[in-house]
Amino acid sequence: MRAVAESYRPAPRYAWPFVAVFLATLVVCALVPFNPWPFSDWELFSRLRTDRQSAWEAIAVESSGLRIAYPLASLPHGYRGFASTMAHFSERSAAGRDAMCETWLRTATEHLGSNTSLFRIDELSWLLSGRRGSRRAPRRRIDEWTCSAKGAREVG
Repeated sequence: MRAVAESYRPAPRYAWPFVAVFLATLVVCALVPFNPWPFSDWELFSRLRTDRQSAWEAIAVESSGLRIAYPLASLPHGYRGFASTMAHFSERSAAGRDAMCETWLRTATEHLGSNTSLFRIDELSWLLSGRRGSRRAPRRRIDEWTCSAKGAREVG
């Protein structure tokens, strides 16, 4: 018994303020929408997930009619922000939409070749539970926007 008592040493003085600040930070981050790593408010796990999923797909169309999936992820900023851009795309002014379309079409032409005449943006939707054996169910494609030299045009 005496050996146990002799091996016990109180925590260093600096440990108590550290523990207090650490616990206070955890509580504040849980209550305030402030999300610094590693103190998250667990937003990733607290949102409702549904069976219906959706995504956007960009397609470059050559003058011959050949469709080429436009690799958004390979661009400098990748796919980041494209979903939020498209969520508010129709709310932009016609001049703003035309400017964005012009940029996308020019970039597609630079990456895929000078034959690119059109840039399509489609919305994809699918059900996570819609499986056919071990394969996922096909995605439903909705043509939303077309970008050409004449500007942006809503299709869907």
